[in-house]
Formats: sequence, C-alpha cells, structure tokens
Amino acid sequence: MTTDAPYKMTLSLNVLNHLGLNLYSNVPSVLSEVVANSYDADATEVRIDINPADDSVIVQDNGSGMTEQEVNERFLTVGYQRRLDPHQAVTPRGRRVMGRKGIGKLSLLSIAEEVEVFTSKDGQKSALRMDVSDIRRQIEQSGGTYYPTPIDKDLVDFDRGTKIVLRKLKKGLANTASALRKRLARRFSVIGAEFDFRLFVNGNEVTIEDRDYFHRLQFVWTFAEQAESARILARCKNAESTTESGPGTLQSGRVTGWIGTATNAGRLRDEDGDNLNRVFLMVRGKLAHEDLLEEISDTSMYSTYLIGEINADFLDVDEREDIATSSRQKIVEEDPRFQELLTWLKQQLRTVKNSWSRLRNDQGIAVAVQNPLIEDWFESLQDAPKRRAATLFGKVNEMPIGDAEKRQVFAYLVLAFETLRYRENLEILDTVEAGDIALLLSIFQNVEDLEAALYHQIVKQRLSVIKALEDHMDLNSLEKVLQKHLFENLWLLDPSWERATDRHMEERVGKSFASVEEKLTEEEKNSRIDIRYKRVTGSNVIVELKRYDVVVDSTKLMQQVDKYRNALYKYIEDSGVSGPVEVVCVVGKDLSDWTSTRAKNESANILAAKDIRVVKYDELLKDARASYGEYLDRATEIGRIRAILDSLTDSSFDDVDDA
Repeated sequence: MTTDAPYKMTLSLNVLNHLGLNLYSNVPSVLSEVVANSYDADATEVRIDINPADDSVIVQDNGSGMTEQEVNERFLTVGYQRRLDPHQAVTPRGRRVMGRKGIGKLSLLSIAEEVEVFTSKDGQKSALRMDVSDIRRQIEQSGGTYYPTPIDKDLVDFDRGTKIVLRKLKKGLANTASALRKRLARRFSVIGAEFDFRLFVNGNEVTIEDRDYFHRLQFVWTFAEQAESARILARCKNAESTTESGPGTLQSGRVTGWIGTATNAGRLRDEDGDNLNRVFLMVRGKLAHEDLLEEISDTSMYSTYLIGEINADFLDVDEREDIATSSRQKIVEEDPRFQELLTWLKQQLRTVKNSWSRLRNDQGIAVAVQNPLIEDWFESLQDAPKRRAATLFGKVNEMPIGDAEKRQVFAYLVLAFETLRYRENLEILDTVEAGDIALLLSIFQNVEDLEAALYHQIVKQRLSVIKALEDHMDLNSLEKVLQKHLFENLWLLDPSWERATDRHMEERVGKSFASVEEKLTEEEKNSRIDIRYKRVTGSNVIVELKRYDVVVDSTKLMQQVDKYRNALYKYIEDSGVSGPVEVVCVVGKDLSDWTSTRAKNESANILAAKDIRVVKYDELLKDARASYGEYLDRATEIGRIRAILDSLTDSSFDDVDDA
C-alpha cells in the first residue's frame, strides 16, 4: 500500500482487539453507536435496513456528512475527542453531542468482517472499505498503520449524509426487525418527531412505544416537571395509581425520570426472554447504564416488580472527567457523582416501597374479601388484629403467584390467624415478609391442625402428579410429554429441587449460549438440552430424558451429554458465574451394559466422575410414592381444620366464581 493512499487509520493490535473486536457482543449495541453518531451529525432521519438474504445491514442518515479530510481526521482517528473543540461540542442544531471517547466507530469491527463507508459533504464525496483481516495484516506489517481501500465515489448517490454498510456479520442477523426496533427504542430517549430525530428500521419508524413495557405497569412514580410527568403517565395507560414529584435536585445536578412496578414479577419478562426488572440510566438521551438496580443491594420482594428510567445528564459534562466505561454500557461506580445518584435512588426506592406496600395492602383486602366468609371474618376484627390482617393480606398480594393460588393462601391464613389469636401470639405476624407460599406459612409451624391440613393438601397434589406420570409411562409417552411433566415438578427428581433461580426447557445450545458461540463446536451448537436450570444453591443442572422404551449404554449416554456439559462450562467460564454442572439422565430401561451388579456399579462410578447420574422412571416413582403415600394412609382423619379448609377453598370460592 502506498503512502499516498487517500485514507489512513493508525492503531495497535491491542487497541483493535480490546476496543474494536471485543468491545461489543451484539448487533443492537453496535447500531446504537452508529445511531448516536448520526445524532451528533445533526441528522433528522436515520434509516436501518436489515438484509438477511446477503447478511448485511445498511445504516444511512441525512446528517452533515464528512469531507475526505474529516474522514481521516475524525472518523479514522481512533480516540478523536470532538468535545475538546468548543465549536464541535454542540451541533448547529443545538444538540449536545453524545460521543466522547472517539472509539465507537471501532465497534463496527466487532460484528462485521467488512465495513463500507459512503459520505458526502459540501460537494465532496468519499467512499472506503475496511476489512478486519486486512487491518490485522497491515498493522502487523506496518507497525500500526492501516490504509482502508478506496471504492468508487460514484456509489455515493446522495448529496449530504453518511451511509455505512456492514457485511459478513459475525453474529448473524439473530435480531428480527421488530426485536431490533424494541432494543433501539430502549437505548434512546431522544427519538421521534418532537426531538427532530426520527429512526426507521426496514421502513417502520421506531417510537417510544416500541420499548414495549409501559403497558406492563401497575403503579408509577414520576420525578419530572409537570408536563413531562403528564407525558410519562399518558404512556402508562394501564397504571391504576400514580404518584408525582418534581425532578430530583442533587449537588451534582438534576435527575428526572420514573419508577414503576408491574402487576406481577412475571410481567417483566418480555416475549424475547429479556428481563425488564431494571432501572435504566439515560445520559444525554442515550443508554449509559443498563441496570442501576444491580448497584443497589435490595433483596426485598417488591424489588422484583421494579422497572424505571432515570435521566442524569450531569454524569457527562464536557468540563469534567469522563466516567463512562469503554463499552458505554456502564458508569465507573467509584465516581462521587455516580455514588450521589445511587444514594438519591435508594431514598426514592424506600418511598416507592412504602407506597407500593400500602397500595398492595388495599388490593390484597379487595381480593381476599371476594369470599363472603372471609369478608365477614375480616369485618368482625377490631383495631390491631384488623390492621395485622390487612397487612398480611397485602403481603400475600405481593407474592408472584396467580389469583387462584392467592385465594387458597388467604383461606389458609384466616385459619392460622385465628389459631394464633387464640394462643395470644399474633405479634409473630409482624415479622412476616412476602415470599413464596412455603416461606410465608412457615411461621405457623407450631399450628398443628393447619400444618396437617396443608401437608395433606400437598401430598394429595403430589400423588396425583405421580399417578399422571405413571399414566404417561403406560402410554410410552414421547420425550416432550415427560419433559414438560418433570420440568413442572422438579421435586420428582430430587426433593431438594423445589425451586430454581432460572429454568429453561428444550433449548438449543447455540441460541442459549450465543455469547460463546464462536467457542462451541458445530455438534455443541446444534444440540438441544431437555431441561436446564440453576438451583438456589448455585449448581447448574442439565436433565437428559429418554423415552421409556429406549435402551442405551453408558458410553453412548456419556457422549450425548458431554456436548451439553462442555457448552455450559464454556458459558460459565466466559460469563464469570460460578457453580458446578450436574447431569441427570432419566431412562426407562436398564442401560445395556448393566449386565451385572458389578457392571452397574462400574458404570455409576464412571458417570459420577463427570457428575452424571442415571435415574430410572420406575425407581423415581417408587421413591416418590413411598415418600408421600404412607402419610395419606395414616391421615384418614385430620379434624376440624380440614373441614373448614375444604369449605373455604372449595364451596365458598366456587360460589363466588359462579356469581
């Protein structure tokens, strides 16, 4: 390459690897940087076109564009800081620019093998191509200089603006146009006609509504001027109650935004599997931190219902040190400005928590008294007992369970409440925190009648599950039927597996572990895991199911599950999470190499070395039935409590539902 080449970039392989190839991990993050550059170029329109047929993405804006000199001095200069020039820090339209570090353009190389740039300004047109393999080769040969390939300027068929074409995408076009629209909408707060900055994906305009979470909110607390609060609340059409306050005034600057809570925690997982239980931080109209909640240690039940957006432009002012991380997705947490923001947010969340509890208490009472028997009972209470009952109903209402389950819990608690009142021990209710049913009812462990009734109910339910699984085996059900049954009743595999922090059923390894896709073999990418979840203790568990009449040997079984284990270990190592990996293989028949007791023991030892164990359906059901059947055989008479419980959970609620 001659030194008189029109385009020139200077950088080291270390910079390329850390700030280019490894800076971002997905298409939306990279396209966000391109959109931010268009905003800084005073564009009023940005159009993104996804072309799955040729595996390319085109981003074109009508911004100021660049001359050839500006392409070299700004676009191809790694670390160019336009804010150091006071004439560049604010655009002609009066926009305070988003870019600061001058490394965002390198993010293009993290998802595409080839990047083409077409730009036009003041009658000057420029066009160039960057190729990752050529960049590596030229940098190694020249000690840090790369000369992008000039391409035909006649391809620049517009008078003003910039077009970027990403080809040979490394990550593939996993995001559909609708999913990309959603993710981009969540990354910017300055899109739309009101900001004179419109964004389109495959011809469809991206709007604030594409964030797809306002309809999930039940309560909203705003921190904004009256007009902005009104706009926020107008989007939350399903919110039943709202509380408004003005912007937060901190020593470092002003904070605006909102905090909301969903009807239930499950509503904060969208159709694509994204977890929306976050508080997003926006700075200068762009996402600066993906989740402020992770910086706040709050394990209260209410925190699982939270979502919000906070705007804090004071975290990025030209005259102060830049406190954003290189990836622009987080803030350096030690900075005093960020710590002040977190302190303010914690105070607001305490207010939200108290207000939310009062609102949920009122709702809890309304749900509970739908049963006329409970309503009569509640109205008969006086003063302190009534207040305790109202609080308890509210805490039940906080639990992430369905209405049918809540109504049963309300019935249980009425009986427990009366028993504790008789024993003059109602103050124990003050220590109750909302949680799952077992946790909430554990305070009544000394109420013998209630405990017997509840256990009787659980045993009946579990024996019905065992019976249903036996029926499936008699029919030699396919793996999918057995898979769903075990997925919903993990206690069949192990009594200690009552709950999981994260559960997945029938997932393709390549899709689930996309972040380490390049490290996976083709066999690992294409394999499927029947059931995967993480136990409360931190262990990662894989369940491999075989149809009841299928016979395999130990070697083949080990080969089949090894690909899942290896893929999961690569993901664990890459993401920095901890915990061992266990594999449970559920089979209907003895393994073919279990020809003797000694052979079976040898097989078990070999599999155990890799944390693999084999469970037979017959043994699984036999053990489960033995655990629960003996109790029912003896518990033929459970007394007065059982009769009352049946009355509350069956006939009374049926009457209400039929009304």
